[in-house]
Formats: sequence, structure tokens, C-alpha cells
Amino acid sequence: MVGSTKYEIAQTAYVKLVLHALKHKTSAVNGVLIGRVIGAATAGTEAGTAGAASSGGKESGGGNVTIEILESVPFFHSHLGILPMLELALIQVDEYFASLKSGLSIVGYYHANECFDDYELSSIARKIGDHIARYCPQAGILLLDNRQLGALSKGGTKKPVVQLYVREAVRGWQQSGPGGVQSADLVLKEATANSILTDYISEHREQLVVDFDEHLDDISKDWLNTNLFN
Repeated sequence: MVGSTKYEIAQTAYVKLVLHALKHKTSAVNGVLIGRVIGAATAGTEAGTAGAASSGGKESGGGNVTIEILESVPFFHSHLGILPMLELALIQVDEYFASLKSGLSIVGYYHANECFDDYELSSIARKIGDHIARYCPQAGILLLDNRQLGALSKGGTKKPVVQLYVREAVRGWQQSGPGGVQSADLVLKEATANSILTDYISEHREQLVVDFDEHLDDISKDWLNTNLFN
């Protein structure tokens, strides 16, 4: 990886993905990250039927890159490894954001493990991350870190409660930070993000989160979660 890469996650995207995980504490959950890549050379490619739109094509040969994560879309809590379900969700999300003509597309993936004390990136998460990275080479994976989430409940952390993984050409998905990838960093866009998250947890607002599993069972349920922050 040449230069440095910053993953900047907006408050709404961050809070929603954590609430999704908290709603299904005894299950693995996943979803995608929506945003844009800034500072990468564009190749003018389209994702097509793959369902994961490219924000930039090939990564630039040098300099700094910022991945702005502005939204998150909750996918599953029971069908994580079923390819047809995943492809259906990816295509629907891709088409929706393309229709907005906002320049936003899928720029990453998030995952929470089934076991509370499991901090390893699973093979399913790596495979889905690989798929998304085919269309957005700068895509990152966010893995819920229950250690940080526990510290948050005690008012003891200002850090994101997720781990960042980035994909290297030889070693595959590697965690950023000490002992891992030094040139990639995850930051919260708003300093109030953890405070808002704590408030929403105390209000049990995780019960309002709708994912694709629930939408497919009842199409009247809004997978965009437009009322979550009202």
C-alpha cells in the first residue's frame, strides 16, 4: 500500500451498524458501507450485475486516499453465507444508490461475530470483503470489537468500537494499527458519535433497526432505516 489511507466514518453509519449488531447479540450480523473514495485515480468502470459499485477503479500509484463512509446498510443476521441472498441484497443496494446520482456506492463491509469474545475476521467476512474489493479496491472491513463496546458502556473510550481491516495484495485482509497495517487508519467523522451511540443504546433503539432478513420476510419493513434517527 502506497501513501496513507484514511477511513472516515460518519456518525449515522457508525451508530446504525453497531445497533444492528446489538439487536442480534447471539447471531453473527453483517452489512455494507456506503460512501465515496477521494484521492484515487478513476478507471471509469461499472460494477454491473455484481452489485458492488466501484468508486474509483484502480488505486492511485501514490499519495493519500480518503474513504468517506457516509451510510451503512444492515444485511443479515441469519443468512450470512447464502450467496443468492447476498447477491440480491448487493444488487438492490447498488441500484438504489446509483439511482440517487449522488456519487455514492459500496465502499466496504461490516461484520459482527456470533461469539462475544471472538475478535478474528471470519472466512465468510473475508470472502465477502474480497468480492466487494473487486469493484472498490480501497474497500475496508469493519469488525465489531466487543472489548471496546464494553469500555464504551463504562464511558471509558472515545475510540471506534470496531476494528479496521484492509486488503493487501500478498497477505490478504490485515488489521490496521500496531502489529498490522500502519498506513491505514479509521476515524470517527463526528466527535459526538460515541456519545450519541451510548444514548441510543440506553433508549434500546437497536430494536428499531431493520435489516434485509426482516425486509425479505415483510417487504413493508424499511431496509433503509429512514426513521431510525428521528
